[in-house]
Amino acid sequence: MNCTNCNGPLINTYVCPNCGQVDELAKKIIYASNWHYNQGLAKTKVRDLTGATNSLLMSLKYNKRNTQARNLLGLIYYQIGEIVNALGEWVISVHFQPEDNIANTYIKAIQDNPGKLQFANRIIQKYNMALEFLEQGNMDMAIIELKKAINLNPNYIRAYQLMGLLYFKTKQYAPARKILVRSLKIDRNNITSLRYIKEIDAVAGDRARARTRKRDGFTQINDPNPVVVEEKTDNKYTDFNTGLLSIVNVIIGVVIGAAVVWLLLVPSVRRNLALEYNQAVVEYGSLISENNNLIASYEKENADLTAQNQALQDQLDSADASQTADSSEENLFRAIQAYIGGEESYGEAGEYLADVDEDSLPNDYARDIYTTIYEATRSAAETQLAQDGLNAYQNGQYMDAIDYYQKVLRLNSENLDALYYIGASYQNLADLDNAMNYYEQLINNYPTSSQAASAQAAVDEIQQAAGQTGET
Repeated sequence: MNCTNCNGPLINTYVCPNCGQVDELAKKIIYASNWHYNQGLAKTKVRDLTGATNSLLMSLKYNKRNTQARNLLGLIYYQIGEIVNALGEWVISVHFQPEDNIANTYIKAIQDNPGKLQFANRIIQKYNMALEFLEQGNMDMAIIELKKAINLNPNYIRAYQLMGLLYFKTKQYAPARKILVRSLKIDRNNITSLRYIKEIDAVAGDRARARTRKRDGFTQINDPNPVVVEEKTDNKYTDFNTGLLSIVNVIIGVVIGAAVVWLLLVPSVRRNLALEYNQAVVEYGSLISENNNLIASYEKENADLTAQNQALQDQLDSADASQTADSSEENLFRAIQAYIGGEESYGEAGEYLADVDEDSLPNDYARDIYTTIYEATRSAAETQLAQDGLNAYQNGQYMDAIDYYQKVLRLNSENLDALYYIGASYQNLADLDNAMNYYEQLINNYPTSSQAASAQAAVDEIQQAAGQTGET
């Protein structure tokens, strides 16, 4: 507002600081604002916070720079739990009057205690959560959250009013009236609370009124901007059987939740399991079918390969037999040539006969020739082969010695020298298994022979060497 005389600014005053003229219009506005402020202050003292709020808002409509009215309005908001609105009024007040303003003290008190804002935020969260439960139709959980909000701030009128409305909705008229009467202890002329109580009285009559306790008295405290507080120091809200009711509600909620899970989720899970099982059965059947086909294919392939292998083996056996027959016929022919050469060649003829397989000869005529030459040359051939074997053994040619003595055994299986020297040759070649085999034939079959004694000495030597190696 500006002065009508000099157009100078009039800031919260009706006397122009420039020209000193009294602006009548500004005077009326400031007087009206102050009058409404005084009305608000008076109503605050009798705890008519709703009436005080209306008066202070009217005061600010006349003069928005009335910092006293704005500070008192912030205190009222703070008293009824509207901390955000209270801070808003105090911040605006400091904006209009930065110096000598008690709102700075209020703001600093909250800034120095960050937990206070967090505490207020928790209260608002509880109230909002109650609203969410109410939208979902869960009135019991909404009441629980409202009780928590009231325990955090016993002056939170909104929580009282909403709880009373929920009790009224659930036809719990006595608790509803009791809660609303408690809210009137904070704000005795709150229009919303009074209207709810009137509705309860109209529905329930004297039943609810009779069960409501009388209102407690109030006292005034000295404060730069006085507000009224309750006389009782322990002002936390408690309701009958609150703990038991909370436990019962939790148990009921758990039971209902379990029932919902059982009725809704379990059938779905079972269907999914059945589908997965059927799918697994189909896949397993398909896999078995594929495996059976694969096994049948492998069996057929194996049968074909077996048949081919047998055919090849037959061919190989036939070829070996043919080769053996050819070799036997060739050796028989050479034996005949040596036999024709006279007695001096009987030994050579016998050596050839030693390499002849009589069974592989092509006919009886060839076998008769073999028998004739064998009987005539066996002794000479045996002597010659034994001498050749001994010479080879003495010269360290043990494989040749074994070959000669094997031929001797084919001519005479009871040649004891052949058995011994074959075993000795194997022993010198470190083939102890074969050596022991020939030594044991001598020891077991010809125990009284000198060759058996020599064989036993060789066996003892082998066993002694084996024992020393084991101990080492």
